[in-house]
Amino acid sequence: MADRCVSIQVSISREDVLHFLGYPKGKPPAERVAGMLGETLAEARSLAHARGAFAELPVSSAAEVGLEAIEADGLVIGLVTAGGGIEERVVEMMSAGDMTRALLLDAAGSAAAEEAANRLSALISGDEAGEASDVSCRISPGYGRWSLTSQTALFARLPHAQLGVSLLPSMLMVPRKSISFAMWMGAEARPITGLSGCTTCGLEHCRYRRRPAARRSSEVAP
Repeated sequence: MADRCVSIQVSISREDVLHFLGYPKGKPPAERVAGMLGETLAEARSLAHARGAFAELPVSSAAEVGLEAIEADGLVIGLVTAGGGIEERVVEMMSAGDMTRALLLDAAGSAAAEEAANRLSALISGDEAGEASDVSCRISPGYGRWSLTSQTALFARLPHAQLGVSLLPSMLMVPRKSISFAMWMGAEARPITGLSGCTTCGLEHCRYRRRPAARRSSEVAP
């Protein structure tokens, strides 16, 4: 089994932070929030220290990490973190009673972790080099039918200590702004390539669920 650790550059977009704050796409934030966003983004970008690791597994090992094997060429598991800097600063803000700024920075931390996972997924698929291979959407333990307890198996197969990420008995990760995931590789994974994880996830109630944008009338099938 080969594994690889990489540093990841994240930009932490304003739109992604607003998403994690619960603002629907296209809806402007409250004036007070908008006035704080620029400073929050700058601070989050300076504090983020995103890193990731991934490992290639044979499809026959799927059950060992809690997944049901499908017809595919391979299975890749991964782990990313935005680092602990943002979370530490959030705690400081909360202790000082600056709850609004703490909330904004926490959302920026979530956006950083999600962006890191997307960038690592693109690296795995070859998309960053313009040589994209067929891959499934990214899935994580605790979503759909994949048990959260599978975190233990993932951590046993990934160099999490090198990333500075640990796993609590509750199966939650430290730093909290970390994401573990798996992706199927190969031709048989194509039917779900390009689909949002939310499209295929069976979890009905989730604050992070992305709603599909309404299609224009010209795009509606007859």
